[in-house]
Amino acid sequence: MLVAAALALAAAAYADEAVAAPWCGTTTTENRPPAITGRSIRVVYAYPADAPDRSAERASQISADVDGIAGWWRGQDPDREPRFDRFGFACGLQVDLFVLRLSQDSATLRVDRFNRIADAVIAASGRSGYEKQLVYYDGPVDDANVCGQGGGSAEGQGVAIVYLAACSSVPTSVVAAHELLHALGALPTSGPPNSCPNDKGHVCDSKSDLLSPSTSGTPLDGMVLDVGRNDYYAHSGSWLDLQDSRWLWLVTRQVALTMSIAGKGTVESDVPGVDCASGCVTQWDAGSSITLEPLPGEGQRFVRWSGACSGTGDCNVTLSSAQAVTALFAPEAFRLVISLSGKGSVVGAGAACRVARCNRTATSYTPLRLRASSQPGWRFAGWSGGCRGVSPTCTLPMAKAAAVRARFVKR
Repeated sequence: MLVAAALALAAAAYADEAVAAPWCGTTTTENRPPAITGRSIRVVYAYPADAPDRSAERASQISADVDGIAGWWRGQDPDREPRFDRFGFACGLQVDLFVLRLSQDSATLRVDRFNRIADAVIAASGRSGYEKQLVYYDGPVDDANVCGQGGGSAEGQGVAIVYLAACSSVPTSVVAAHELLHALGALPTSGPPNSCPNDKGHVCDSKSDLLSPSTSGTPLDGMVLDVGRNDYYAHSGSWLDLQDSRWLWLVTRQVALTMSIAGKGTVESDVPGVDCASGCVTQWDAGSSITLEPLPGEGQRFVRWSGACSGTGDCNVTLSSAQAVTALFAPEAFRLVISLSGKGSVVGAGAACRVARCNRTATSYTPLRLRASSQPGWRFAGWSGGCRGVSPTCTLPMAKAAAVRARFVKR
């Protein structure tokens, strides 16, 4: 929780920082596919049931915050930045702002506000196990000096909330970045040497530390990500280090996953990023481990993997370097036409074929063994079509529809 220590800061300090690339996106009330891979930080505009939706007015400010935090973080650590959920608009990637009308009214949300909002945004998420939530709450607050709240676990869900009606002289980007640290799991209850004596969730070694419990309204550019680097980021201790968070994008260490699709089907990853129906190339943090699941189209079946994976189960890939994977889908069965010349039969594809022409089906990509048997007074003379040679047995790979002819002649 971030508290405003001095509210006399001139409003101009906030106005200067809010200026960023113009917002050109559109808000959404649905879960759009993420434009980036991996665990993401979803940005939400939430408002009470009895309040107006002002997301169109707030979008530019929120977009500027997201861009500002990403740029500031890179300035603190050139190799990383928070993995905000973005969408590809006509002007490029911008924050994918999700709008949520809460089911409770303003009066209800005065009680246990943080937990009520957190529960609502997590329930509205389609990828909650792989998301953190950064929420801008546009509703009344009881204490104008409490700028926001945040909390979460290092490996699970986490929510950071900015109270737009509070701390009017404190940049919302500072509040958002501060609460985001809590959503990422800061601060461990033991280990950090500069934890505040009566508030283990914050550090008290410097007012310029982003995780200081209070702010006088200093712009984000004046804040430091762990002063001394000895409490929660890039430290040498044995406790949690947020630099290792999987919700940080490794800017300088990206590797490619090339996904190819043969046949009609889709491949999805457990960690958001792969959702391919015709092949795709995605970029991932080096060292990422993901599981790929094949989803056959109607009337299709999954045959096998090739490339970095093999077999027919789910594909587990560790992206220590660039990898390529192919998923093969096929119809459940292919048509097989068996023709006979002379007196005999062919067995191996269901009922024995004893007439001039038989239509059968066979499971795709499952080798099918056929055997020709002659009637008394006749002998097998050879195959043509999909089978060749004079051996009475033939194995078809059934990688496509096939036709074979068995020829029998009198002895």
